[in-house]
Amino acid sequence: MVTMLQKKIFRDIGENRWSFIAIVCICSLGIALFSGINLYVSTVENVVADYYEQANLADYWIYKAEISDSDLDNIRSLDEIEEAQRRKVTDISLTGASGSVLHIHAVDETAKINVPELLDGSKLDGSETNALLLDSRFADAHELSVGDMITAGEKENQTQWLIKGIVRDVEYVYYAPEGLTIPDYHKYGFAYTNASSLPDVAFNEIILTVHEGSNVSQEDISSKVRKTLEGTNILSRHHQTSYRKVADAMTGIKQIGLLFSVAFFLTAALVTWITVSRMMENQRQHLGTLRSLGYSKKEIAGRYALFGVLITIPGMIFGWVIARYLIAESLYSIGITYYTIDATGVASFTPHFFVSALCVAAVTCGAAMLSCRKSLKLTPAALMRPKPPAHGHRILLERITPFWQRLSFSGKIVTRNLFRNKARMLMGLVGIIGSTSLILCGFGLMNSINGMLDKAFDETVQYNVEIKLRTPLTMEQLSDIYESLHSAQNIDATMAFSVYLYGEGGNVQSPYMVVMDEGQKSLSFMDTNGNTAHLPEDGVLITPRMADALGVDVGDKLTAERLDGIVIPLRVANIVDFPVGNEIYMGKTAFSKVSDLPFLIRTLLINGQGLDLNKLKSDPRISLVETKDEMRSNMLIVLEALQSFQVILIVFSGLLAFAVMMVLGRMNYYERIRELATLKVLGFHRNEMKRLVLRENIWITIFGLPFGYLIGTLLLRAILDQATTPDLEILPLITAFSIVVGFAFMLAFTMLVNYIMGRKFKGIDMVASLKSIE
Repeated sequence: MVTMLQKKIFRDIGENRWSFIAIVCICSLGIALFSGINLYVSTVENVVADYYEQANLADYWIYKAEISDSDLDNIRSLDEIEEAQRRKVTDISLTGASGSVLHIHAVDETAKINVPELLDGSKLDGSETNALLLDSRFADAHELSVGDMITAGEKENQTQWLIKGIVRDVEYVYYAPEGLTIPDYHKYGFAYTNASSLPDVAFNEIILTVHEGSNVSQEDISSKVRKTLEGTNILSRHHQTSYRKVADAMTGIKQIGLLFSVAFFLTAALVTWITVSRMMENQRQHLGTLRSLGYSKKEIAGRYALFGVLITIPGMIFGWVIARYLIAESLYSIGITYYTIDATGVASFTPHFFVSALCVAAVTCGAAMLSCRKSLKLTPAALMRPKPPAHGHRILLERITPFWQRLSFSGKIVTRNLFRNKARMLMGLVGIIGSTSLILCGFGLMNSINGMLDKAFDETVQYNVEIKLRTPLTMEQLSDIYESLHSAQNIDATMAFSVYLYGEGGNVQSPYMVVMDEGQKSLSFMDTNGNTAHLPEDGVLITPRMADALGVDVGDKLTAERLDGIVIPLRVANIVDFPVGNEIYMGKTAFSKVSDLPFLIRTLLINGQGLDLNKLKSDPRISLVETKDEMRSNMLIVLEALQSFQVILIVFSGLLAFAVMMVLGRMNYYERIRELATLKVLGFHRNEMKRLVLRENIWITIFGLPFGYLIGTLLLRAILDQATTPDLEILPLITAFSIVVGFAFMLAFTMLVNYIMGRKFKGIDMVASLKSIE
């Protein structure tokens, strides 16, 4: 049954319904942003993690030219190994499919590791020849289905393959081979077949898992495997392309979303705390009346805590709807575009939702109860009288005589009111500073991404076309390709291979080592001080993020270990600012001093316009031909989820700013209704009253904007520091245009609120307002 005190609470909410609605909106936005981002990330991470477990994703991939039965038995005999299987791995080119390539895995037993998931058709029973299970994304791109035939090979070596099933595979959640930035399912796919279908191909791969809970390091596993099988290449799960791409993408979104949403939530919580506290202080006369009617302090405080509950419940509902169906769903639809996983949809809840809801409840209920307890310490008689005004005193600006004397009468009143009503000014400043910093941080993310791309593709990359080879070749083997590119202004050949890079403290990374001629013109290196850097004759160039990850600086020693176990000692010659890519760079001369490996070309970097690339794209030796514009476009596609996230941040920050300004404007109006009525009685015109009261909001906004810029810059720096991955480093940048637009938004919100509140001035009831105390 609803008591009289509860009825009063609902009546108070009805009288202050617009302020109540604004607070509910602020709390809803805080809950939605914090829980929505984490809901998306948690959904993808949980789906991927379950997929890894169900399909038994390998912990290590071992490559060797030929693997015998005894080699496999020796690997299986190692104590740490739980399961091991061998496979034949090769690439086949399809006829009439625009140079499409299938990465074939051939097995001679039932798959127990990296188990392909059958989506359509039937599994291989081991007896078929020239039958395969085809990648589902490749099949969709080429409109292939179960029962279709595909042709591979050239002329007399052509082979017909029957598609017996459509599958997806756990080791290709994100399939971007041969240095692709994003998957290209029209050109690249994978398939499974029986080992008997490839009689001329030797077993050349072992996949294995280690015992669950094993604490053996990657270095120890690699050492034991190499002692067992000499001349092997070893790749760990954490350095496998698909696993690493998905993990890096989720880490980036999670870090950016966590820091921004926490900053957003703290701003909303602080504004809500101050607002609820002020609303409760404005109830002091009602509290005195209730005390005089015999209600206990505990009963009154408990009932007023209901005010916080009534804010929290709709905030939870609206926050969940926005988080689930707007933020998480939009990010999910974009984020899984290139992930081959079961699109189960976004989960309904995560613990983050309940944490944020509890925080909102603590803020609203806590503010209401503490404010009540503070007021209830007074006697009922004291509460029933208006709060006595603070003792008048000269503010600091009054002591600056030249400045004070130049102020108009209205300017002096506005200035005094600003500095004497510290709680009101604090709430306004917190809201303005927080909202401004969040809006500028959202614009800054966009500026920073564009700045990173401009630096990478306009300043550092000086070539127009990149050609990647399927296998490393010598200069003589590429003479005809060089001849077809005779019109190019410059061609730089590079040698590239994967390494494990160990720092002095035992930290490890897995970049590509790129070896080039010292006089190359394709890449323009700049050190961290902005000075031009060249490939040295001793040592290696690394990026700042690589230096941080390894804990090294210029002059420190590194150890590079190729996947085949060959160790190359290195020294950091310089640290260069290269925002895209996970590579270290070395000159031919420096490389020859630390390794006897021959220089074999893996990539050609070409500077030239109007080149005929069509013939090269069909060359079987070439796996990828990509222009600079295509690289930039693909990078934007990779960052598409992050760009959508930026839009969400800016929109939510704008809504928060508007809600804060609306609450501030309404409370300033209703708290000063008697003052406004007095001014009206004294003959002040409506425009004069507006200048005296509403101008305060403008000055609070102007005071808060510079601090919002400073905090927004710090927040952006913190977010991007956390979002840095081995492949990507985005430096913080907020352009002057973004600053102007962000400031304009805040001033526009302030002027809009002033316009809305200014219309109420003509409806002030002077008699009712001046007799409100009675």
